[in-house]
Amino acid sequence: MSADQSAPATTPATSTSYPNSSLYVGDLRSDVGESDIYDAFKECGNILSVRVCRDVKDQRSLGYAYVNYQNPENAQKALDTLNGKPLKGKPCRIMWSCRDPSQRKRNEGNVFVKNLDKTVTLIQLNDVFSHFGAISSCKVQTKDDGTSLCYGFVQFSKVEDCNKALEAYNNEKEKEQFKSLGEKFVCEKFIPKHLRANNANDTFTNVYVKNVGKKFTTEDLKKLFAEFGEITSPIIMTDAKGESRRFGFVNFKDHNDAIKAKEAMDGKAFKWKDEAFAGIVAEGEDEEQLKKDGFVVQKLYVNRAQKKHERENTLKYERVLHGTSSSAKTDVYVRNLADSVTDEDLRNLFKEHGEVKSCVVMRYPNGTSRGFGFCDFATSEAALQSIQKIMGQLFHGKPLYLALAQKKSERHEILQSQHSQMRFFTPPMGGMYRQAMFPNMFYNMPNMYPSYNQRNMYTRQAPYPRPFPQPRHNMNRRGNKQVSMAPQMQQPQAPAPVAQPQPAPVTPENEKQRIGETIYARIMPMFPGDSNLWGKLTGMLLESIALEELRTLVADEAALGEKINQAKEYYDQHMEQSGSK
Repeated sequence: MSADQSAPATTPATSTSYPNSSLYVGDLRSDVGESDIYDAFKECGNILSVRVCRDVKDQRSLGYAYVNYQNPENAQKALDTLNGKPLKGKPCRIMWSCRDPSQRKRNEGNVFVKNLDKTVTLIQLNDVFSHFGAISSCKVQTKDDGTSLCYGFVQFSKVEDCNKALEAYNNEKEKEQFKSLGEKFVCEKFIPKHLRANNANDTFTNVYVKNVGKKFTTEDLKKLFAEFGEITSPIIMTDAKGESRRFGFVNFKDHNDAIKAKEAMDGKAFKWKDEAFAGIVAEGEDEEQLKKDGFVVQKLYVNRAQKKHERENTLKYERVLHGTSSSAKTDVYVRNLADSVTDEDLRNLFKEHGEVKSCVVMRYPNGTSRGFGFCDFATSEAALQSIQKIMGQLFHGKPLYLALAQKKSERHEILQSQHSQMRFFTPPMGGMYRQAMFPNMFYNMPNMYPSYNQRNMYTRQAPYPRPFPQPRHNMNRRGNKQVSMAPQMQQPQAPAPVAQPQPAPVTPENEKQRIGETIYARIMPMFPGDSNLWGKLTGMLLESIALEELRTLVADEAALGEKINQAKEYYDQHMEQSGSK
């Protein structure tokens, strides 16, 4: 259900003096306003107020609103008659307003339905599942124009009713009553997103394979992994020209077969000759001798295939865990590449300077090179050595520029710092200034356009001073001379030196932030399955421990781990107590 209203009460929650007459209206288009809701709901009774919830910064609609009626009877009538009514073409979802967050965000009794027929509406879904018990909320996910996305949610008031619905779906005799929702209709218990990620890790069947030769085909891949179990779809990925991209996927029928393939093949050394598969490196074979014989020895990488957002989260985790200091970086940024340069050309250029893990030339969606790429080395020493040796070297007719790869935020900070220095800094002679700011570029180029002061320096002539102005005689109205002297010219003064911007002093806030980043990186590998927990535990430790103790704690890994476990236990107890209320 939505993050705001996932499980309100089935009937209006009443108190001793104020009965509930407020309704929650969700799944609204962004252009639906208070007047649209009022016009649709006024037929059910007197409305006291209508409020569309909006973002504080830009006043953009959050997609839900509240309608307050004068009495509960009018609110009940609106709930019965207007639920699923289209507002500007998109059906709205109505339920009782609930102010208790623990009730709104609970997942018990929630059913996920998919493969719905496109004609199925919210009302039809509600009618089918209402036979099993009272429904708090029912939803068919749609686009803004009302087109169904063929999946939805059903929230029961009681967990027992939810279990009845799931048992009926899994029973062949009772499954007939769901056929009106679609021939391929699927009903299953709703699982939160963070738990779904863990289940995906535990039950994967698709395996990602990289570091293969360019002449390694899909059929070769299938033969290599056939011994581990039945394969449904192997593939080697190719570019627009049909050439191998040196990686592929193997999808097994059974999860256990995928596990066996990953454990057996990941990190295994393979022999390649002229980019063709030449066999597995045996235990007694000498890799150095194989290289002399013309073989290329490379370790295969085999792991669970990940979606894009999973890969991004993994990279974020590694960056936080290992830090962002330049001395620990292994990724090299390469610029000014010719359009004809391929990934393999880049790999051949860099492999002389160390073990290369991956090389890629960045491209537009149509396959055209963007003129830059990245090369990831096994060690930071090899990355630094490649920068020193290849910088400025001609490659496919163009001089290369290399640097350690940086995050966008780091580049932005550097550019801001340079900009602030240029604002407060009066540059000296052009050539000297270029050499100071850009030591690796144009340092041998003479200054072709000397400034005015430089020309005087070269000719050893000082600027000729202007003569003192003579008195000017003017006649006033009475015919008398009026003498006016122009003010004397003052000698130009050298501009006062401008103070350079000093780095920000170290404050307790800055120090606490750095300590928080260290604690956050320590928590991530301890609880990899719950990303929401990382920030919560970090905040608990920073708020409950003094700065002096934090400094000592960060230096002792064992003590820090013990404190993190204590915070986790306290957090679990708090969640159990809040859930039981």
